[in-house]
Amino acid sequence: MSWQDRFLSPLINAEKYTFMKVKKISKDFWILLKHALSFHEKPQPPKEELPDFKSQDAETIYNICRDFYNNANKRIDTLEEKSLKLLSYVTALFAFISFAFLNSSVLATKIMLIVGMVLLLFSILISFRCVNVKSRKTSFIPDVYDFEVDPPADNFDKKSIAKKLLNSAIFNENVADNTADLLRSSRHMLTLALVISVLGFVFGIYGYFNTSKVSTIEIVNPINLSHIESELSNTNQSLSEINNNIKALDNSLLKDQVAQLAEELQKMQSKYDDTLQRIDDLEAKLREKSR
Repeated sequence: MSWQDRFLSPLINAEKYTFMKVKKISKDFWILLKHALSFHEKPQPPKEELPDFKSQDAETIYNICRDFYNNANKRIDTLEEKSLKLLSYVTALFAFISFAFLNSSVLATKIMLIVGMVLLLFSILISFRCVNVKSRKTSFIPDVYDFEVDPPADNFDKKSIAKKLLNSAIFNENVADNTADLLRSSRHMLTLALVISVLGFVFGIYGYFNTSKVSTIEIVNPINLSHIESELSNTNQSLSEINNNIKALDNSLLKDQVAQLAEELQKMQSKYDDTLQRIDDLEAKLREKSR
């Protein structure tokens, strides 16, 4: 046997899932879910405090208890930070599932995506509970001063302070354990929502590529343009006759006025001709589209 096999930890292998293992995971899932969604009581201290230290090495005792206390608070902070990161993942996945839901045409897929979004809402709710204000035990003035006597008497004995730190660490570890259970439940909700949403997306993936036939819109011309065209033609003819009659006048006194009037009438005739041409073009286009 080599020294690696004797003194190093063995390799981490894939866990084997059995029926009993899956049953246990399912049971833990429902227990954690019920605990995460229910109201919680305030954390309670242990029924009994730890006995006094018998060792005479006060410095070592104090350092160890202080490390226990700091580690408990650090664990709570780390769990809250993980919960905040989990919220960002849940929000991104919720946006993706919402987009898939709006663009799906398969009813079964829509139902599964709705279930996934509901589970994500539960995950968001539980994650927020992980980062709420928690009850922690800390060291403060009453831990080093006895205010029962007057004047207050100080007590800076390292063993006494270490004992209080250790009792606070036990209390805070209990708070951290409850936060860890909430975080596990939130992750379970995220995993379940992801699995259901992926199955729903795969089940109805053809609905995202099914293109509908282009519908033909028939344009029917409800306006009879022939009447307008006839009126404009008659008006144009009348203006032409007036213009010809004015040109036949030889009265020199009215020559300038007649010339001006003739010019204006010529402009009007050009405008009518242009309008008539546009109506002809419009009528031709409408007839072509209605075929």
